[in-house]
Amino acid sequence: MRMLNRFATAAITAAFCVAAAKAQHTHHSASSSTVRSEILPAENRVAGKSVPTVIRLTDADGKPLPLDRLEVAHTEKIHLLVIDQSVTDYHHLHPVAGDKPGEYRFDFAPRLGGTYHIWADLVPTATGKQEYSKTTLRVEGPEGQPNNSVNTMAEVDGYRFDLTTEKNAALQAGNATVVKVKVTGPDGREFSKLEPVMGAFAHMVAFPADLGSVTHVHPTGPEPKTAAERGGPELSFHVEPDQPGHQKFFLQTQIGGKDKFAAFGLNVEPATSAPATSTSSPEATYTCPMHPEVKQKGPGKCPKCGMALVVK
Repeated sequence: MRMLNRFATAAITAAFCVAAAKAQHTHHSASSSTVRSEILPAENRVAGKSVPTVIRLTDADGKPLPLDRLEVAHTEKIHLLVIDQSVTDYHHLHPVAGDKPGEYRFDFAPRLGGTYHIWADLVPTATGKQEYSKTTLRVEGPEGQPNNSVNTMAEVDGYRFDLTTEKNAALQAGNATVVKVKVTGPDGREFSKLEPVMGAFAHMVAFPADLGSVTHVHPTGPEPKTAAERGGPELSFHVEPDQPGHQKFFLQTQIGGKDKFAAFGLNVEPATSAPATSTSSPEATYTCPMHPEVKQKGPGKCPKCGMALVVK
């Protein structure tokens, strides 16, 4: 997995600023993607072994999609969000340009067998909007077993991650809920040295059990502008699930130059009537959780990141 584990000084600082300017801060999957993706055939794709893999991207006309027709979003032009059919083995990968236009190479080391779902998270210059293009691949080996249990605490390499919701509210399909994660170090103290990873202090990705969609959100508040900045101990996210049922949330942070992935299982309730704070009163002022400078009368979407506006 290719991550930004080391940062140069001036060049990386500039890259952070560019990424922040173009970043999409919250995304839900969409079936209207203009990009098509497919995994090229590869032999001996077996669980437990790293295999060089190629993903081919084409536009709506079937033409290859080269890098110069993709925009940077959070320091990368292509993010691959990869999950197995049991929603257990999650990978966040960044392919590099291959030998032919529209083909991109990456090393993939699946831990389990079965079908892996791959979401290419990208911003085509033709649309300027975040899009997801989905494909799958098969892996030989023992398949994982789905686990629909609920857990709001995860430990990774001695670090503890505790997930809560604002006012202990249940997640509900179609409604935005504030989700908070508190990080505690191996010494039992609050940990406030989270390093920037891909232009943010964390990335949270969620999948429903049927893997029909994906949610990718970043923490609210200012994003890091330099490699020297640190985050924590608490991270806040605005999460708006698109369907009810059990979902797996994978939190990615970076500590000591290494990626830490914490997994949570949460239940999402069916949509009901909109809460009082979501009233569409023409007198109510709405704002973006990520861009507080955005304000308007009535509900809508943020013109900068597409996030649903909330009552100010």
